[in-house]
Amino acid sequence: MFRERRLEPRELIALPLHLANGCAATTRDISPSGMFLEIQGKRLMGGTVFFEMNLVEGRMKFSAEGQIVRLEHREGYTGIAIRLISPRLEPLA
Repeated sequence: MFRERRLEPRELIALPLHLANGCAATTRDISPSGMFLEIQGKRLMGGTVFFEMNLVEGRMKFSAEGQIVRLEHREGYTGIAIRLISPRLEPLA
């Protein structure tokens, strides 16, 4: 039986973001402590990732470092579950 390991419930929401390596990604779900991202193609990743997204309507930029906790390879994309390490919310310049 599957045991839920999330610290907090996640909200389903699709938001565009960019990883530090230049890859575009989209969130599938997000919580205060983690998120699940989807990237086109098959990717092999490990360790940590850094990303940022502009929240234009709120005139804010959300950026964070995240620890990769799971990868899912599916038809045409890679899913990445991350635990947020150092999230920051700043006004857009």
